Amino acid sequence: MKVNQAGSRQTVGQSQGAWPGGDILSGKAVRRAITFVVVTIILSAIALSTFLAMRQTREQDNSLRTLQASGRLKQDLDQVQQMMLDEHGQLYTLVGTRAFYRRAAYIFPLTALLDLTGDARGGCRRSDACLSRLDDLDRMIRTLARHSNALAIRATLHPGSVGLTDPALSEIDAYFYSVLEEVVDARMEADTAISSTVGKSSSDAKWVADAVLVCGATAAVLLLALMRWNSLISDRLRAALHSADRARAKYQRFFDEHPLPIWIFDNASLGIVAVNAAALRAFGYSESEFFTMSMRDVRPADELARLRETRESKPEAVYGEAQSIGVWVYQTKAGERRLMDVHHLNVEFEGAPSTMAVMLDVTTEATARSELFKSKQTLEYVLDHIPQGIAWKDADHRYAGGNEIYARDAGLPSRSALIGLTDGDLRWGDDPKEVRDEDVRVMRGELTKRHFERAAVAVDGSEVWISETKLPLEDQSGNITGVLTAYENITARRDADLALRLQARAIDASINGIIIAERLNDRHVITFANPAFERITGYSPADVAGTDCNTLFGKDGEAQKWERIRQAMDSNTDANVTLFCTRKSGERFWVNVLGAPVRDGNGEVTHHVCVMSDVTAVVDYQTRLQHQARYDALTDLPNRTHLNEHLTEMIRRATRTDGQVSVLFLDLDRFKVVNDSLGHRVGDALLACVAKRLQRLVRSCDLVARYGGDEFIIVVEPSKDGQLIPMLDGLIVEIGEPFHVGEQELYVEASIGVSTYPQDGDDADTLIRNADAAMYLAKANGRNGYQFYQPELNRAAAEKLQLSGRLKRAVKNQGLQVAYQPQIDMVTGRVQGVEALLRWHDEELGVVSPAIFVPVAEETGLIQGIGEWVLRTACLQAGRWRDAGLAPIRVSVNVSPLQLEHSDLLSIVRSALEEADWPAEMLELEVTEGGLMRNADAVARVLRDLRRLGVKIAIDDFGTGYSSLSYLKRFSIDRIKIDRAFIQEIGRDTEYEALTLAVIAIARALKFDVVAEGVELDVHRRFLVEHGCLEGQGFLYSPAVPEAEIAKMLRPALRDATDATAPDGTDLYS
Repeated sequence: MKVNQAGSRQTVGQSQGAWPGGDILSGKAVRRAITFVVVTIILSAIALSTFLAMRQTREQDNSLRTLQASGRLKQDLDQVQQMMLDEHGQLYTLVGTRAFYRRAAYIFPLTALLDLTGDARGGCRRSDACLSRLDDLDRMIRTLARHSNALAIRATLHPGSVGLTDPALSEIDAYFYSVLEEVVDARMEADTAISSTVGKSSSDAKWVADAVLVCGATAAVLLLALMRWNSLISDRLRAALHSADRARAKYQRFFDEHPLPIWIFDNASLGIVAVNAAALRAFGYSESEFFTMSMRDVRPADELARLRETRESKPEAVYGEAQSIGVWVYQTKAGERRLMDVHHLNVEFEGAPSTMAVMLDVTTEATARSELFKSKQTLEYVLDHIPQGIAWKDADHRYAGGNEIYARDAGLPSRSALIGLTDGDLRWGDDPKEVRDEDVRVMRGELTKRHFERAAVAVDGSEVWISETKLPLEDQSGNITGVLTAYENITARRDADLALRLQARAIDASINGIIIAERLNDRHVITFANPAFERITGYSPADVAGTDCNTLFGKDGEAQKWERIRQAMDSNTDANVTLFCTRKSGERFWVNVLGAPVRDGNGEVTHHVCVMSDVTAVVDYQTRLQHQARYDALTDLPNRTHLNEHLTEMIRRATRTDGQVSVLFLDLDRFKVVNDSLGHRVGDALLACVAKRLQRLVRSCDLVARYGGDEFIIVVEPSKDGQLIPMLDGLIVEIGEPFHVGEQELYVEASIGVSTYPQDGDDADTLIRNADAAMYLAKANGRNGYQFYQPELNRAAAEKLQLSGRLKRAVKNQGLQVAYQPQIDMVTGRVQGVEALLRWHDEELGVVSPAIFVPVAEETGLIQGIGEWVLRTACLQAGRWRDAGLAPIRVSVNVSPLQLEHSDLLSIVRSALEEADWPAEMLELEVTEGGLMRNADAVARVLRDLRRLGVKIAIDDFGTGYSSLSYLKRFSIDRIKIDRAFIQEIGRDTEYEALTLAVIAIARALKFDVVAEGVELDVHRRFLVEHGCLEGQGFLYSPAVPEAEIAKMLRPALRDATDATAPDGTDLYS
């Protein structure tokens, strides 16, 4: 039953559309529609008849007015015709009589005629043709009046001059008949108009009468048909309503008496509009209470979100189609939660879209399934986390189940794959027949020893030892139904027993400790502990029984981690944490605890299962790894990772306290010399000594880190301005003190760059980068000192970056050129050789000095490709000079230290010589002293190989670097080039002159050739020639010029070219 809005009671069956009977009632709408159409047609016919009658009346009135006007026109024209005939007759009567000659005896009645035609115009106001004809008639009457009056005036002035035969009278007579003919035509047109109007009016009257007759007949026929059709429909409707009433009563009984709870709710408001007795009993509400409730009121709060989502995603209703919407939680009046399997049927109730819900209570079944699932889940969890393989077979020796370890050891992907297989289907090496015989003996009770150790063959073919247990399985009647097998891999334990004999026995069930704790209020009381637990913790099961878990895990500062375990268990999730605990003996150890909750039927946690393992060795190893990841292995100083973290934290603290943080970037000067000359072992020992000294020199709150190689970084927090200066001075002095490495006493120096937060950067990377830039400035200023960061250094770095980019484009676009500076015999003035020099003219930067772009090329690695290109270009050009018939000369090419370290330099030189067909004896490679010492052993090998090839080796800028007789003897050298810095001071500084003489003497003593660079004045030339240096190059002779200029210099020597020989006496052209 339901209560409608007016308060009257109405059954479900009485609501149209709720039951199949409503389909019959829907014919009422069709009948109304047809009636409406027929009535509309009848009313339309009546309206049309009325319209036609009114139109005909209006047309008759118009025709009457037209007839009246035409009649008046005809009457006026008749008077005009009669007057003209009378006047014309009077004219002929008077002609020739005495009275005719008296003045004014005859006057044409113009005014009277015009008055008549004027009246006639009223009869043809609507006809433009009629009015035009009357206008013509007025004009002709005026013309006739002029002629008549003229004749009368002549007769008056000249009596007797006008007779019946007078031409003027004949003319008047002819024109008179023309006017009369016009009047007759106008009169005939008036007659025609009258006849036309009468005919049209008669025709229209007949057509309207016919139309009115047809409309009236049609309306009458439709009215009679409608009355008959309504009578038939009424009879059918009464019969249909009677059938619908029976159907409603049937479905109402089905609804009310159905054993399942059923209700109907409105789709828009979710209000309950109908409910059966079963629903009243199931939910405890009365019928009146239900009708004040909606679907939200019978759902618990935690189901409302699901209800809202389901309603929003519900597709458009399809009436008559039932669908299952699953199991939903409902709440009774008493607050009890019930699970209902619900089906929905879309219906129309009282004209509104509604839904019929049929519910089946499945609370008992669902609760039982949940309990069974949780018990199974707990069992599976314990089985899968016990480090034993466990499986059971039926009486036919087929596997009925097992845990993951057993399935994995058997070579199967999961335990589900084990079910239904026999031992013959498994991949391990056990003999299936022996296993089967053994299972049979266990099930028969013949095997007295059910727990034993044996060797087994694993899936991968290796032999393992297992501790195996077999037990028969019985049903409730005591019948044997199968066999249970449990085993543990004890290979490691046996190996340990054999090797160390330290343990008397091993755990027979698990190598991991397992405890079960019961939840009592806020405590977790231990109710079970396995033997492995005692081995790990030292506590026996008796020691911990009844003890709160917090007693074991909630101390030693690990309470927070144990709380994580409890929180995870309360939320029905696994927990895995590593705790630092104390054994019963007081020993500290690390244990990994894996915990899981066990819930009762109400979802409450009652127990916890914890599996633990001793991971002390793993944690110690991880600690060492973490230390290695954050500390330098050689010096044990913090590395870059630790440095960045510490510096970032210092910046945060300085930001909060408005303080400062300074970064000292320290690089050891000349360390590479020690490393290359004494070996890496000594170099590493020296770095360790430097690290210890730096730690001793700084405060405990400061951080010393190794940044890489021979670079260290010190992070300090200055307490006041100017504090850094004494510290930096002290560092420079202390680093300069000797270091004792073994029996050797070593000396190094330091260059330090300083940047400070916040003025030099607001993050760790920026501060380190800026301190690095300041350190390079300190090196550039003479080393063994310190420099504070200046913003100009960033601009210099940006300029270098821009220069690097443009240089890369120049290399790619062949924007570099090779110029040649001649090397002259300063006695004869002849060209002895040329030095190939690299030049670069940039479109934007102009001419860029090699002193600027060559270091950039070395830093970016471009020097490898550039150097090879210069070498090949110089060899090819020398070959072209030779092919042009010019005198052969020596070609010198500069080689970068990076090229010397490149393993392919020898092959590159050989390829360039072969490509140019140029003799190796005429090629000279110039290397710097610094390039020789970067990697002395490797460079010495390369130079020896080049000399074997025939290439000459020259030391460039000799005297400015590592000038040492020992390295001159060590390396294969042919020529020494005196640096231009010495040559420039000849004639001005006697000390430099003495140094120049010393270089010449060294070369002469070691039988090296010598060339002077930078010879720009004649005083330079005279001094050098006088003291035995006969070859030089410089602006005194020529700057570096294009190849064409060199060709001009070589032409005077053409006459001697045929006698040219190589330095070793070989004919160059043989």
